[in-house]
Amino acid sequence: MLPPWEHPDWYDLHDTTFTAGPEREPEHYRELILSLPPLDADDHLADVGTGTGKLARMIIKAYPELGRVTLVEPNAQKVVRAERSLAEMLPRATTRIRSMAEGLGFGRIHMSPQPTVVTVASVLMPVMEMRGGTLRNGLAWLDSALAELAAMVAPGGHLLLLETLAAPWARGGLDEPARRLSLTEFGERLAHAGMRNIECTYRFRDRVVLVIRPEPK
Repeated sequence: MLPPWEHPDWYDLHDTTFTAGPEREPEHYRELILSLPPLDADDHLADVGTGTGKLARMIIKAYPELGRVTLVEPNAQKVVRAERSLAEMLPRATTRIRSMAEGLGFGRIHMSPQPTVVTVASVLMPVMEMRGGTLRNGLAWLDSALAELAAMVAPGGHLLLLETLAAPWARGGLDEPARRLSLTEFGERLAHAGMRNIECTYRFRDRVVLVIRPEPK
């Protein structure tokens, strides 16, 4: 039997309750969509950690002329669900949809052409915390994931991160259990990955939307 969070139906039922809360979650996604650049037929969106495709569906609804979408999600059941739901939304459209059952941080995500926009919604901090181990281990994975994201975005493209940060009282050193990061700590890891062109377009309590233009290597 799958762990509850890995089951696509359980995930859809509980996702907003266990993260942003059902009363504010739509606002966070709306703010990410408002932070996107204009998207049209020449653009390629990669939604990394897409789950069952909720954010990707919202982006497609906002930009129905989007040319290409790649859905990336390590849970094969969820990514199949996501691809099917997008195809049902666009039965006669020209948007090309591809899915990949892969996870971040292992160097296995390769796309051609490179995405002009990459979105990652509530993935990095939860995964780092839920992987277990020490904060040092978690930061090593996070650094690998951020380097992979930076390399993924096409020159001149955008990376948008929607994250749930650490609570103000969260504490713990490198050799203590893995935890989420504060905005300052997260910013330091982004800078370490070469992401210094960062705009914070939204913040409410522990939720933040960051728009990043990765610097060319």
